[in-house]
Amino acid sequence: MPSRATRDEHKKRRWKPEEDLARAKKNIDDLLKEIKHTEKEINRLTESKEKIQEQNKWLKSGILEEGKNASRVRLESGTLRLQECQKYNAEQKLRLNELKRSNMELEAWKKEWEAWREDIEEECRRRAVFEAGIRKARPQSYGN
Repeated sequence: MPSRATRDEHKKRRWKPEEDLARAKKNIDDLLKEIKHTEKEINRLTESKEKIQEQNKWLKSGILEEGKNASRVRLESGTLRLQECQKYNAEQKLRLNELKRSNMELEAWKKEWEAWREDIEEECRRRAVFEAGIRKARPQSYGN
């Protein structure tokens, strides 16, 4: 994720609403793209995890059914494969949790940028009303 300045860092600079709005909109768009990408990856991993869990159940039931009649080598290979699948499933679960955490962080960044963008838009509206009031009041004061 590219580094982004915080709202406070932007507020310390001179007032540049057009630049700030453009920056906020660009960062929000970038964050939305990253969020969509992580959500796709989360969905892919979730489906993969579910398939692996089904496969593990199938392997486990196969080992239990054949356990009485199967050879020691066949039981060991089935058990080894089950352990490998369980290990892979645990790794996928960790990756899935990392992606979910990352997605929440991206959502938080996006909300912060949206709030900042709204603050800028509100400030622009206030300044426009104030400047319109000044323009309206000046001719009256000079007319007397």
